[in-house]
Amino acid sequence: MSSPEDWYKSLPVITKYYFTAACATTVLVSFQLVSPALLFLDLNLVFGKFQIWRLVTNFLFFGKFSMPFLFQIVILVRYFKLLESGYYEGERGTADFAFLCLIGMVVMTIIAYFWEGLFFLGPSLTFMVLYVWSRKDPYTPINFWGFDFQAWHLPFVLLVFGLLMGSDPVLDIVGICVGHFYHFLADICPRVYGRTVLATPQFLVNLFTHRGVHRPAAGWRQGTGHRQGRPCKANEDKDRGGNEDENEAKKNEG
Repeated sequence: MSSPEDWYKSLPVITKYYFTAACATTVLVSFQLVSPALLFLDLNLVFGKFQIWRLVTNFLFFGKFSMPFLFQIVILVRYFKLLESGYYEGERGTADFAFLCLIGMVVMTIIAYFWEGLFFLGPSLTFMVLYVWSRKDPYTPINFWGFDFQAWHLPFVLLVFGLLMGSDPVLDIVGICVGHFYHFLADICPRVYGRTVLATPQFLVNLFTHRGVHRPAAGWRQGTGHRQGRPCKANEDKDRGGNEDENEAKKNEG
């Protein structure tokens, strides 16, 4: 059985950073070291008083310690991890996943400009990631509290579940809509229309590549190793050359 430390270390990079930042923000607010008034999204303060940190901090606060907070954190960790580790592996994958989150944050901020009352958009971002994951393999069977359904149903099941718990569905609906917007541009357009609409900026690729994020250890996929069950060509040539030298030596002795 793995320890909490092992579990934490096993989290992918973006998931780990976001989970840590969200928990740290909640701790700071709960101990009254930081006021939520400094965190919520207010574009008038962002552009009028240059409080640009609000563009980020509104995604980090999920409320004080409570059942709704735990519910949101479980969704964050589980589906960020499933999407990042399952479909965005390696250095380039981490950059692509960071770009996914960045696109979501920008689009949600634009929506908040026209839709008043959206002060903390963290739940929307987690629902966006949940929706994108559900569309990667939409027919995967899912079991939720004894009910069986397919993966693409999950965002809507959790939306209804949240309604039954008395939560406001607006943020979840925003996340689903933005998730579908990203899914259409990133997955449907290249496959159906043959056009690449979204491409990860090179500066993000360079950022994660130069830092060695998720650099895999040397193994059968790298270097002069060999694939399972079949020696690599370099080893075959070496063995063939060694056998020829041995045969030549025997012939000279004879």
